[in-house]
Amino acid sequence: MNVPDGLISSDLLWLNWLLFIALMGLGVYRSPWRALLHAPQRLNLIAASVVFLAMLWLFSSSALPGLSLHFLGLTVVTLVVGWPLALVVGGVTLLLLSLAGQMAFSGIGLDMLGMVVPPVLVTALINAGAQKLLPANYFIYLFVNSFLSAILGAMAAALASASLMLVFGIYTWDVLTSSYFPLLPIQWVPEAMINTMIILGLTLLRPDWVITFDDQRYFKN
Repeated sequence: MNVPDGLISSDLLWLNWLLFIALMGLGVYRSPWRALLHAPQRLNLIAASVVFLAMLWLFSSSALPGLSLHFLGLTVVTLVVGWPLALVVGGVTLLLLSLAGQMAFSGIGLDMLGMVVPPVLVTALINAGAQKLLPANYFIYLFVNSFLSAILGAMAAALASASLMLVFGIYTWDVLTSSYFPLLPIQWVPEAMINTMIILGLTLLRPDWVITFDDQRYFKN
């Protein structure tokens, strides 16, 4: 998403900021700040994640005003820093891009709900389920926790974004099915490949950077 100024009613701006503050608050509350104080190198990973997302989100094309197509990159961020910090990283990235004039403050809450939350939530749920139910196999981690999570996360983000546009009366179902949904599949597989290639490199070269990955558990199998 990238909701521009004027696309939603000014009467709903309070809801937009309430959404953003609530979601950021959840991420901040659940983040392991005390543990980060004892592992300052992970702060560098958080900063690098913000830069990574900002670069991905800057390169986008607009399907419709408020609905842009770009890589999300949130699966790899969630696997590296965990879901609470992934919410914080996503929110900070939205704030920085808004301050830079690349996104609008008036839609930051909807962007957070439609673009950040779905892939983070999907990745966190799939990762938790896979670690509990599936064998500790490295290729399962790459395919399920990363590749599958990225595809389903991108699908969830597209569905959430379209649903928000419908709920707020910005677009009709006919407009979405003719001008938005047909463009989505071209993004999903590349999204999954980018996330998985990065996770592949990190788990092989710096497995300690990926908080959801235990090299002793996976590589012994």
